[in-house]
Amino acid sequence: MSPGTSDAASIHANRRCEIGYILGRPHWGRGYMREATRALLDYAFGTLQLSRLEADIHPDNITSERLLQGLHFQREGRLRARWIVGDEVSDSVIYGLLRRDWDAAVHPAQ
Repeated sequence: MSPGTSDAASIHANRRCEIGYILGRPHWGRGYMREATRALLDYAFGTLQLSRLEADIHPDNITSERLLQGLHFQREGRLRARWIVGDEVSDSVIYGLLRRDWDAAVHPAQ
């Protein structure tokens, strides 16, 4: 059984993609998701030449918020009552990362 996954889905014609990830609780706090997501970003912006990545998280998921912010994503907005999970109606927080911002963060000007 895999401890988790990080993937890119819904690649759009305008070089935009949504990313997602999930990690089993026994593996939390070990840096696995940061490493996997960073590799995904390198692949998306390098090999695939995408211009923009987006992530959609639950507003209470502080760990995902910190992960995305640590990878230079910017909080772009909150969509109210976007998802229904079980009996819960939940908002969604949208984060975005542009290739130019990733490049500047990973390869700062000398």
